Amino acid sequence: MLGLLLRATRAPSLLAGAMPAIVMPALVSWQGHEVHAVPALLTVLGLIALQAGVNVINDLFDDESGLDADPDFEKSPFPLGSRVLQTGALSRGGMWGLAAGCFGLGLVCGVSLDGIHPGHTVWWIGVAGAVLGYFYTAPPLKLAYYGLGEPIIFLLFGPMAGLGAYFVQTGRLEDGPALLVASALGVLIMAVLYLHHFPQHDADARHGKKTPIVRLGQVRAGRLVPVMLAIPFLLVGAAVVQGALPVLALAFLLGIVPAVSASRTALTQATDGRRMTAAFGQVMLTLLVGGGALAVGLALA
Repeated sequence: MLGLLLRATRAPSLLAGAMPAIVMPALVSWQGHEVHAVPALLTVLGLIALQAGVNVINDLFDDESGLDADPDFEKSPFPLGSRVLQTGALSRGGMWGLAAGCFGLGLVCGVSLDGIHPGHTVWWIGVAGAVLGYFYTAPPLKLAYYGLGEPIIFLLFGPMAGLGAYFVQTGRLEDGPALLVASALGVLIMAVLYLHHFPQHDADARHGKKTPIVRLGQVRAGRLVPVMLAIPFLLVGAAVVQGALPVLALAFLLGIVPAVSASRTALTQATDGRRMTAAFGQVMLTLLVGGGALAVGLALA
Protein backbone atom coordinates (compact mmCIF):
# COMPACT_ATOMS: atom_id res chain seq x y z
CA MET A 1 0.00 0.00 0.00
CA LEU A 2 2.82 2.43 0.86
CA GLY A 3 4.46 1.75 -2.49
CA LEU A 4 1.20 2.45 -4.28
CA LEU A 5 0.73 5.76 -2.43
CA LEU A 6 4.30 6.81 -3.22
CA ARG A 7 3.73 5.96 -6.86
CA ALA A 8 0.35 7.71 -7.05
CA THR A 9 1.74 10.93 -5.56
CA ARG A 10 4.90 10.75 -7.70
CA ALA A 11 7.09 10.75 -4.60
CA PRO A 12 10.45 11.52 -6.30
CA SER A 13 9.13 14.94 -7.32
CA LEU A 14 8.05 15.80 -3.78
CA LEU A 15 11.56 16.21 -2.37
CA ALA A 16 12.46 18.49 -5.27
CA GLY A 17 9.37 20.62 -4.67
CA ALA A 18 10.14 20.89 -0.95
CA MET A 19 13.68 22.17 -1.59
CA PRO A 20 12.85 25.87 -0.96
CA ALA A 21 11.45 24.99 2.46
CA ILE A 22 14.61 22.99 3.20
CA VAL A 23 17.02 25.74 2.16
CA MET A 24 15.26 28.73 3.76
CA PRO A 25 15.86 27.78 7.42
CA ALA A 26 19.58 27.59 6.61
CA LEU A 27 19.45 31.10 5.16
CA VAL A 28 17.53 32.31 8.21
CA SER A 29 20.21 30.80 10.46
CA TRP A 30 23.03 32.50 8.52
CA GLN A 31 21.23 35.84 8.84
CA GLY A 32 21.31 35.45 12.62
CA HIS A 33 17.64 34.67 13.23
CA GLU A 34 16.49 31.84 15.44
CA VAL A 35 15.30 28.81 13.47
CA HIS A 36 12.11 27.29 14.85
CA ALA A 37 12.26 23.55 14.23
CA VAL A 38 8.56 22.64 14.47
CA PRO A 39 7.36 25.36 12.05
CA ALA A 40 10.19 24.39 9.68
CA LEU A 41 9.07 20.75 9.69
CA LEU A 42 5.41 21.75 9.28
CA THR A 43 6.37 23.93 6.31
CA VAL A 44 8.16 21.04 4.59
CA LEU A 45 5.32 18.62 5.39
CA GLY A 46 2.64 21.07 4.24
CA LEU A 47 4.43 21.81 0.98
CA ILE A 48 4.91 18.09 0.28
CA ALA A 49 1.25 17.37 1.06
CA LEU A 50 -0.05 20.14 -1.21
CA GLN A 51 2.26 19.14 -4.05
CA ALA A 52 1.22 15.49 -3.66
CA GLY A 53 -2.44 16.54 -3.90
CA VAL A 54 -1.73 18.61 -7.00
CA ASN A 55 0.16 15.70 -8.60
CA VAL A 56 -2.84 13.42 -8.06
CA ILE A 57 -5.27 16.02 -9.45
CA ASN A 58 -3.05 16.53 -12.48
CA ASP A 59 -3.02 12.79 -13.18
CA LEU A 60 -6.81 12.69 -12.94
CA PHE A 61 -7.30 15.41 -15.54
CA ASP A 62 -4.45 14.25 -17.79
CA ASP A 63 -6.15 10.85 -17.80
CA GLU A 64 -9.49 12.48 -18.61
CA SER A 65 -7.95 14.24 -21.62
CA GLY A 66 -6.43 10.95 -22.81
CA LEU A 67 -2.87 12.25 -22.45
CA ASP A 68 -1.61 9.83 -19.79
CA ALA A 69 -3.11 6.90 -21.68
CA ASP A 70 -1.13 7.75 -24.82
CA PRO A 71 1.07 4.83 -25.99
CA ASP A 72 4.16 7.09 -25.96
CA PHE A 73 4.02 7.12 -22.18
CA GLU A 74 4.44 3.37 -21.99
CA LYS A 75 7.63 3.58 -24.06
CA SER A 76 9.31 6.04 -21.67
CA PRO A 77 12.42 4.70 -19.86
CA PHE A 78 10.68 5.57 -16.62
CA PRO A 79 7.12 6.83 -16.07
CA LEU A 80 6.55 10.56 -16.46
CA GLY A 81 3.15 10.21 -14.76
CA SER A 82 2.07 7.81 -12.04
CA ARG A 83 -0.01 5.63 -14.45
CA VAL A 84 -1.94 4.16 -11.50
CA LEU A 85 -5.20 4.91 -13.29
CA GLN A 86 -4.11 3.39 -16.58
CA THR A 87 -2.93 0.18 -14.91
CA GLY A 88 -6.01 -0.07 -12.68
CA ALA A 89 -3.97 0.12 -9.47
CA LEU A 90 -6.32 2.88 -8.23
CA SER A 91 -9.79 3.92 -9.36
CA ARG A 92 -10.74 7.51 -10.08
CA GLY A 93 -12.65 7.52 -6.81
CA GLY A 94 -9.56 6.31 -4.99
CA MET A 95 -7.48 9.04 -6.59
CA TRP A 96 -9.99 11.72 -5.59
CA GLY A 97 -9.92 10.37 -2.03
CA LEU A 98 -6.11 10.45 -2.02
CA ALA A 99 -6.12 14.02 -3.32
CA ALA A 100 -8.57 15.06 -0.59
CA GLY A 101 -6.36 13.45 2.06
CA CYS A 102 -3.26 15.25 0.78
CA PHE A 103 -5.01 18.62 0.63
CA GLY A 104 -6.45 17.98 4.10
CA LEU A 105 -2.99 17.38 5.55
CA GLY A 106 -1.73 20.51 3.80
CA LEU A 107 -4.64 22.46 5.28
CA VAL A 108 -3.83 21.28 8.81
CA CYS A 109 -0.20 22.33 8.40
CA GLY A 110 -1.21 25.66 6.90
CA VAL A 111 -3.68 26.50 9.66
CA SER A 112 -1.06 25.61 12.29
CA LEU A 113 1.53 27.86 10.64
CA ASP A 114 -0.92 30.70 9.98
CA GLY A 115 -1.30 31.38 13.70
CA ILE A 116 2.40 32.09 14.23
CA HIS A 117 2.34 35.57 12.69
CA PRO A 118 -0.57 38.02 12.24
CA GLY A 119 -2.14 38.87 8.91
CA HIS A 120 -2.99 35.39 7.56
CA THR A 121 -0.10 35.60 5.08
CA VAL A 122 0.55 31.85 5.20
CA TRP A 123 -3.13 31.14 4.63
CA TRP A 124 -3.31 33.29 1.49
CA ILE A 125 -0.07 31.86 0.08
CA GLY A 126 -1.42 28.35 0.66
CA VAL A 127 -4.81 29.08 -0.89
CA ALA A 128 -3.26 30.76 -3.94
CA GLY A 129 -0.87 27.83 -4.37
CA ALA A 130 -3.65 25.25 -4.10
CA VAL A 131 -5.83 27.10 -6.63
CA LEU A 132 -3.01 27.49 -9.16
CA GLY A 133 -2.02 23.87 -8.64
CA TYR A 134 -5.57 22.59 -9.09
CA PHE A 135 -6.22 24.55 -12.28
CA TYR A 136 -2.82 23.58 -13.65
CA THR A 137 -4.63 20.84 -15.60
CA ALA A 138 -8.23 21.11 -14.34
CA PRO A 139 -10.92 22.75 -16.48
CA PRO A 140 -12.00 25.36 -17.24
CA LEU A 141 -8.56 26.99 -17.04
CA LYS A 142 -6.24 24.01 -17.84
CA LEU A 143 -3.29 26.39 -17.53
CA ALA A 144 -0.62 23.87 -18.53
CA TYR A 145 -2.50 23.15 -21.77
CA TYR A 146 -1.92 26.77 -22.82
CA GLY A 147 1.83 26.72 -22.16
CA LEU A 148 1.62 28.39 -18.74
CA GLY A 149 2.93 25.44 -16.75
CA GLU A 150 6.54 26.62 -16.49
CA PRO A 151 5.88 30.17 -15.19
CA ILE A 152 3.32 28.82 -12.73
CA ILE A 153 5.77 26.24 -11.40
CA PHE A 154 8.43 28.94 -11.03
CA LEU A 155 6.00 31.11 -9.07
CA LEU A 156 4.69 28.27 -6.89
CA PHE A 157 8.00 26.65 -6.00
CA GLY A 158 10.18 29.75 -6.21
CA PRO A 159 8.95 33.03 -4.69
CA MET A 160 5.75 31.67 -3.12
CA ALA A 161 7.19 28.57 -1.43
CA GLY A 162 10.55 30.18 -0.64
CA LEU A 163 9.28 33.46 0.77
CA GLY A 164 6.47 31.62 2.56
CA ALA A 165 9.03 29.41 4.31
CA TYR A 166 11.09 32.50 5.13
CA PHE A 167 8.03 34.31 6.50
CA VAL A 168 7.16 31.42 8.82
CA GLN A 169 10.58 31.79 10.46
CA THR A 170 10.98 35.58 10.49
CA GLY A 171 7.58 37.19 10.02
CA ARG A 172 8.98 39.11 7.02
CA LEU A 173 8.50 38.74 3.27
CA GLU A 174 10.66 41.66 2.14
CA ASP A 175 14.17 40.23 2.02
CA GLY A 176 16.49 40.45 -0.98
CA PRO A 177 18.65 37.36 -0.31
CA ALA A 178 15.56 35.26 0.43
CA LEU A 179 13.92 36.30 -2.85
CA LEU A 180 17.14 35.62 -4.74
CA VAL A 181 17.57 32.12 -3.28
CA ALA A 182 13.88 31.35 -3.81
CA SER A 183 14.12 32.51 -7.43
CA ALA A 184 17.26 30.46 -8.12
CA LEU A 185 15.59 27.31 -6.79
CA GLY A 186 12.36 28.18 -8.61
CA VAL A 187 14.15 28.38 -11.97
CA LEU A 188 15.73 24.95 -11.37
CA ILE A 189 12.37 23.41 -10.43
CA MET A 190 10.86 25.04 -13.52
CA ALA A 191 13.69 23.52 -15.58
CA VAL A 192 12.78 20.05 -14.24
CA LEU A 193 9.27 20.51 -15.65
CA TYR A 194 10.63 21.96 -18.89
CA LEU A 195 12.86 18.90 -19.49
CA HIS A 196 9.96 16.64 -18.49
CA HIS A 197 8.05 17.83 -21.56
CA PHE A 198 10.65 16.81 -24.17
CA PRO A 199 10.08 13.02 -24.10
CA GLN A 200 6.29 13.49 -24.26
CA HIS A 201 6.37 16.11 -27.02
CA ASP A 202 4.42 14.01 -29.52
CA ALA A 203 1.80 12.92 -26.99
CA ASP A 204 1.32 16.49 -25.75
CA ALA A 205 0.89 17.73 -29.32
CA ARG A 206 -1.69 15.03 -30.11
CA HIS A 207 -3.77 15.90 -27.03
CA GLY A 208 -3.69 19.68 -27.32
CA LYS A 209 -1.22 20.38 -24.51
CA LYS A 210 0.67 23.36 -25.93
CA THR A 211 3.79 23.27 -23.78
CA PRO A 212 6.74 25.50 -24.73
CA ILE A 213 8.35 22.45 -26.33
CA VAL A 214 5.29 21.89 -28.52
CA ARG A 215 5.10 25.59 -29.43
CA LEU A 216 8.82 26.02 -30.16
CA GLY A 217 9.67 22.57 -31.44
CA GLN A 218 12.17 20.31 -29.71
CA VAL A 219 15.32 21.66 -31.38
CA ARG A 220 14.61 25.34 -30.67
CA ALA A 221 13.35 24.54 -27.17
CA GLY A 222 16.55 22.60 -26.52
CA ARG A 223 18.63 25.71 -27.14
CA LEU A 224 16.99 27.38 -24.14
CA VAL A 225 18.06 24.65 -21.70
CA PRO A 226 21.66 25.89 -21.14
CA VAL A 227 20.36 29.44 -20.60
CA MET A 228 17.71 28.27 -18.14
CA LEU A 229 20.20 26.15 -16.19
CA ALA A 230 22.82 28.91 -16.09
CA ILE A 231 20.50 31.48 -14.49
CA PRO A 232 20.38 29.95 -10.96
CA PHE A 233 24.17 29.64 -10.76
CA LEU A 234 24.65 33.20 -12.01
CA LEU A 235 22.16 34.50 -9.44
CA VAL A 236 23.87 32.77 -6.52
CA GLY A 237 27.35 33.66 -7.76
CA ALA A 238 26.45 37.33 -8.19
CA ALA A 239 24.87 37.40 -4.72
CA VAL A 240 28.08 36.03 -3.18
CA VAL A 241 30.20 38.61 -5.04
CA GLN A 242 27.94 41.40 -3.77
CA GLY A 243 28.01 40.07 -0.19
CA ALA A 244 24.30 39.20 -0.11
CA LEU A 245 25.19 35.54 0.51
CA PRO A 246 28.24 33.98 2.22
CA VAL A 247 31.12 32.43 0.27
CA LEU A 248 30.03 28.97 1.39
CA ALA A 249 26.84 29.47 -0.62
CA LEU A 250 29.04 28.68 -3.62
CA ALA A 251 28.59 25.03 -2.61
CA PHE A 252 25.53 25.42 -4.84
CA LEU A 253 27.94 25.16 -7.79
CA LEU A 254 28.28 21.43 -7.12
CA GLY A 255 25.15 21.08 -9.22
CA ILE A 256 26.92 22.37 -12.34
CA VAL A 257 28.24 18.97 -13.49
CA PRO A 258 24.85 17.33 -14.18
CA ALA A 259 23.56 20.68 -15.50
CA VAL A 260 26.31 20.79 -18.13
CA SER A 261 25.56 17.20 -19.13
CA ALA A 262 21.84 17.96 -19.50
CA SER A 263 22.63 21.08 -21.54
CA ARG A 264 24.82 19.15 -23.97
CA THR A 265 22.10 16.58 -24.51
CA ALA A 266 19.47 19.28 -25.08
CA LEU A 267 21.67 21.04 -27.65
CA THR A 268 22.52 17.92 -29.64
CA GLN A 269 19.79 15.32 -29.06
CA ALA A 270 16.61 17.24 -28.24
CA THR A 271 14.49 14.97 -30.44
CA ASP A 272 15.71 11.74 -28.80
CA GLY A 273 13.11 10.89 -26.16
CA ARG A 274 15.30 8.41 -24.31
CA ARG A 275 18.26 10.77 -24.12
CA MET A 276 16.06 13.68 -23.05
CA THR A 277 14.55 11.54 -20.33
CA ALA A 278 18.07 11.00 -19.04
CA ALA A 279 18.65 14.77 -19.26
CA PHE A 280 15.46 15.29 -17.24
CA GLY A 281 16.98 13.09 -14.53
CA GLN A 282 20.21 15.09 -14.65
CA VAL A 283 18.32 18.34 -14.08
CA MET A 284 16.56 16.75 -11.13
CA LEU A 285 20.00 15.78 -9.82
CA THR A 286 21.19 19.35 -10.35
CA LEU A 287 18.37 20.59 -8.14
CA LEU A 288 18.88 18.02 -5.41
CA VAL A 289 22.68 18.27 -5.30
CA GLY A 290 22.82 22.05 -5.74
CA GLY A 291 19.94 22.76 -3.37
CA GLY A 292 21.23 20.36 -0.72
CA ALA A 293 24.75 21.78 -0.96
CA LEU A 294 23.39 25.33 -0.72
CA ALA A 295 21.51 24.44 2.47
CA VAL A 296 24.61 22.88 4.00
CA GLY A 297 26.81 25.80 2.94
CA LEU A 298 24.45 28.37 4.44
CA ALA A 299 24.11 26.36 7.65
CA LEU A 300 27.89 26.05 8.02
CA ALA A 301 28.36 29.76 7.28
